Amino acid sequence: MKILRNGFLWALCFLAIWGIALLGLFHQPTVHPSSDMAWILAQKDLRKLVIPSNKTLLLSPSDGCNDAGGKKPFLVIIVCSAIPNFVARYTIRNTWGQFTKINIKMYFMIGKTGDVNLTSRVLKESERYSDIIQEDFLDSYNNLTIKSVMLLKWVNNTCLDARYIMKTDDDMFVNVFNLLDYLKKKGHSKLLLGCLISGAVPVRDRRSKWYIPDSFFTANVYPDYLSGTGYVFSTDIVPSLYETALDTPFFYLEDIFITGICARKRCKLSAVYFPLN
Repeated sequence: MKILRNGFLWALCFLAIWGIALLGLFHQPTVHPSSDMAWILAQKDLRKLVIPSNKTLLLSPSDGCNDAGGKKPFLVIIVCSAIPNFVARYTIRNTWGQFTKINIKMYFMIGKTGDVNLTSRVLKESERYSDIIQEDFLDSYNNLTIKSVMLLKWVNNTCLDARYIMKTDDDMFVNVFNLLDYLKKKGHSKLLLGCLISGAVPVRDRRSKWYIPDSFFTANVYPDYLSGTGYVFSTDIVPSLYETALDTPFFYLEDIFITGICARKRCKLSAVYFPLN
């Protein structure tokens, strides 16, 4: 495949998650948070950043969330992507993304950038594929929680007619057939489905990508949460999950924030998960 060129590393390690196989496509550079974590204090109130009462969409799919005939999708897959990852998005469209059917929709969620050239390229990409959801926030690693809450905002405003939503990343491979088969057989309301991480402890090493000072998270163990590489939820939980996220103090590790702190501790949702063996 031509995409395999250009020096990208393709990971060959499969993660078997609830019948979903996730394959890393690209190695992402490590981004270290600021050592003083002052940026967390500057964005503690998510309502001021997400602005739930305002329209913050910069780009959106022309069909909203339904197909051309207005049919409601069974499953919507939203791939959180970094703006410069044009090759990753192209690869997904031409690999597992091409297996989405009439009742399955797939979109890419991104933020904004100050780079004029990248902005222009994203606009052309959106015009060509009509699968870009771009929200009005700075796209960066430290803002992944904002990206996930913006995802909830878009679903809450646009896509509640779908049955299920999957959040995944642009360096993952989704086995669409296995996922669809599982959801049709065992899916249900109030569903939160993914790879459970239990007993994880906060990293106090300032050199780490996941560093969290004890002044921002005082407990010694994180609540159980689902891996952010890919998780599925039914749309009936979106309004309460979205509102809870807006009213919860910002925490920059998005999977812990969304599926641990908000979903499990505050919304009292119980995750369904499958072990890796």
